[in-house]
Amino acid sequence: MDKTLLLIGGSNIDYIATSKEKLQKRVSNIGEVSITFGGVMRNIAENLARLGNKIDFVTAIGKDANGQELKKELVELGVNVISPDSDLPSGSYVAINDSNHDMVDGVCDNRIIETIDVEFIKTLNDLISSHEYMILDANLPKGTIDYLFNTYRDKKIIVEAISPTKVLKFKDHLDQIYLIKCNIHEARMLMGIDLMEKDLVSGLLTRGAKNVVVSHGAHDVYFGENYRRVDLVKVNEVKEFVNTTGCGDALTSGVIDYFLRGKRLKEAVAFGNELSRLTLMSKGATTKEIEKYKHE
Repeated sequence: MDKTLLLIGGSNIDYIATSKEKLQKRVSNIGEVSITFGGVMRNIAENLARLGNKIDFVTAIGKDANGQELKKELVELGVNVISPDSDLPSGSYVAINDSNHDMVDGVCDNRIIETIDVEFIKTLNDLISSHEYMILDANLPKGTIDYLFNTYRDKKIIVEAISPTKVLKFKDHLDQIYLIKCNIHEARMLMGIDLMEKDLVSGLLTRGAKNVVVSHGAHDVYFGENYRRVDLVKVNEVKEFVNTTGCGDALTSGVIDYFLRGKRLKEAVAFGNELSRLTLMSKGATTKEIEKYKHE
């Protein structure tokens, strides 16, 4: 099997607006707006590449200037980008931050992700078959997710939940998931009950997921692996930070990087937390600072 990691998911142009003073609804707030490249799986692809991994990244990128710059940046990091041909604009994401740099609202236009449909995936059979692991996000169309799980039952599939609504696309496949990373709200939606992190991890393991990581913002991260007892990794409070966008993606990146290099899940979660802490200090959804952990 190819040691290159196979990622399938979304890419976006991120527009992050931060209010200078306390954010007021329905008025024009004075602040700063930055434009960066994002999208959960794109962020994970960048992070994993900066850590020294070889990446095949199936995503959807438009022909617009921002999209082509996004693709160019990934290629320069050594990522092999595969995208359907489409005239739709590249995905875009707008985050509104309050004066504390914490996200208040967000809007995502990712119509182009629908071009990663079953027919397109069928053209990638040789590429997919060459990989042991497959990493998916819940931005993908439900039909594509179902097809990948039903067709490639021999793969170890890692999933990123994305949102409470989108994570339901994985509900029918929990017993095929090698590792799922989600936050408390996404895990509650999957379980259909208002439980705390420890019980959510236990519940998802009982329903068949092999390894589970459940985060809750700045709180401790709970995890469970191979039906062993649920454990946690302490998260140290960060009192001053720049931006919260991308921190969950950094956590996922660290977990994947360490776990697929043979580390125990607790070590992987601890490493993910460190990458998340570095991302908190960045204006964008990713940071070059994680390259200090790069491995050959």
